[in-house]
Amino acid sequence: MLTTAPKEIRENIARAMGYLRRDEVERALVTMSEALRLLAGVKLMRSARAELDIQIGEFLGGIVRHSALQPLLDPGNTGNPRSITLQAGKEATLSTVLDGLAKILQTAAEQAVQQEAEARLERKKQLISSGLDFLREGQVAKGRAFLKRIVEEFGDEEGIRLQMGQIFAAAGLFAEAAAMYEEAMTIQPREASAYTGAVAAWMELREYEKAEAVYQAVLRTFGGHASTFGKMSKLYLAWRKKQAAEDNALRALQTDPEQADALEVMAALGKH
Repeated sequence: MLTTAPKEIRENIARAMGYLRRDEVERALVTMSEALRLLAGVKLMRSARAELDIQIGEFLGGIVRHSALQPLLDPGNTGNPRSITLQAGKEATLSTVLDGLAKILQTAAEQAVQQEAEARLERKKQLISSGLDFLREGQVAKGRAFLKRIVEEFGDEEGIRLQMGQIFAAAGLFAEAAAMYEEAMTIQPREASAYTGAVAAWMELREYEKAEAVYQAVLRTFGGHASTFGKMSKLYLAWRKKQAAEDNALRALQTDPEQADALEVMAALGKH
């Protein structure tokens, strides 16, 4: 018979008390359950056991009164919740009870997260639908406002700016699309489609200087590839900068003699 409780039991009880004080109820229940499971396998002197019983009793009293467990222990909101007590020789049973309560809390938390995700998705769909409806009706300002609100409300979601860039572009709002794509470039610098979308939007607006700036960002981020120089040559051709168009086409063809954009530009320039 031990005169002092094993260290693991004492530490688990102390941790469980700490978790409860921080309102981490699920962790508190799991940790105390482990302590009780270990306690069931040891025999202690009365004085050592009494000290643990006091701590466990204090923990159980705190659990019974905690708001997180009121729906389970006092579903009628009577102010008189069911008691949970430790009985000698029933440590393993109490451990199972605490595990069960922890599992219920975990399931409830997972369901809450799922419900929140579904509500967020529904809200996003509603904003997109309303925005597009206004655009179809010719109420561009209202439509733009609804679509921009999506980024305001869901800006923490990965890829949301890229998605909104695509929606703005499809709606013909190319300035807004370009702004979204460029924000996506900053937040997701390795997302190639953000750069592609930004260039396409600026080209639709004939904002060649801004499209050029995006290509410069592509070169800094991804390096110089034949396809990039080929696309840049088409930009300069549209911009009527023939020398720059030829220079970039030749850079593309040095690496890839079959680069389609560069060949198209050289043909347009009458070069062979």
